[in-house]
Amino acid sequence: MLKKLRRKVYRKVRFQTWYRKANYYHRKRHDLNKIIAQYRGVDVLSDKKRLYHLRRDMIRSLFRYGSYYNEYFLFGYEGKDAAYRDGFITEGVRMSYYPRMNDPKNTNMLENKYLTYQKFRDFYGRDVLRIKKGAAPTPTALEALRAFTQAHPNYIVKPIYAAFGKGVHTESLRDYPYLEAAHAAYSAHGAILEEIIAQGPELARIHPQSVNTLRIPTVVLADGEVRLFHPTLRVGRGDGIIDNFSAGGISALIDPETGCICSNGADKKGHRYITHPDTGVRFRGYPLPEWDKAVDMVKTAARMIPGNHYCGWDLAYSTHGWCMVEANCTAQMGGMQIITQTGRKAELEALIAQM
Repeated sequence: MLKKLRRKVYRKVRFQTWYRKANYYHRKRHDLNKIIAQYRGVDVLSDKKRLYHLRRDMIRSLFRYGSYYNEYFLFGYEGKDAAYRDGFITEGVRMSYYPRMNDPKNTNMLENKYLTYQKFRDFYGRDVLRIKKGAAPTPTALEALRAFTQAHPNYIVKPIYAAFGKGVHTESLRDYPYLEAAHAAYSAHGAILEEIIAQGPELARIHPQSVNTLRIPTVVLADGEVRLFHPTLRVGRGDGIIDNFSAGGISALIDPETGCICSNGADKKGHRYITHPDTGVRFRGYPLPEWDKAVDMVKTAARMIPGNHYCGWDLAYSTHGWCMVEANCTAQMGGMQIITQTGRKAELEALIAQM
């Protein structure tokens, strides 16, 4: 009962800037020096005067602009004036935009990965199996799991509710001693099992180990026009299968008119990349395949949710063309700003006025 109440309260307060700022300050109150060392080097910690001013300015920026401590460095706040800092959509204020843009009744459908799949099934182009939390291992349920794993010996497992790529991994039925054990593991918390996307060579060339995806935010205006809001490409690193920016991946901006990458790459550690560090593929100028079809897909999907004016769509390019990975009604906006250290707040406010 208490857990349900806490969840209900959280679903309301998570959109409030005061909550996000205070909660972050509380969670990270002992991490300031570690974050400073990560972005400015450990030598800064011995410079007491600079360290004092950095810590003070980072805390002040958190409560004034909502910038999380890593954003202070990733957005290039150090030494910048108030007008520059106030131009960014920070993590502390980001969530406050969504109630202004989207009908709350759509939030659960777009955050629940299986409900999203049901809504946009035609765009997925692959098999998906849901195992509910606490589901009984009935003969029908076990047969569904058996059939799925026989068709797809290796598959992706995702939590039903998740973000930032957390909990996403590959598995096989061979990882379990018997079928019932696999079902018990998945039903303990609930899970989505997905057929692995066979990535097309056009995107595999940049980084073959991960399924590289587009993040295409759409804005639906009052007259029904759908605009793209700074789409990006996300690619993985090393042996990681996840391309997510928050999971160590690299992101680059896409020109919405041409479908070509129009920036260098950047990661969430503050590094910039002219070429991919593993494959040597140059980011800027790289053409994405069948861009017009990707745009048509997200624009069609955006019009399928009455009352929603903003959504971030993740697409992958399979051997059969573009397919939807998931939808994000509270999509992060950090990547599109970090890549070139350009604030997007004024642009978003102008679009909201037209919704």
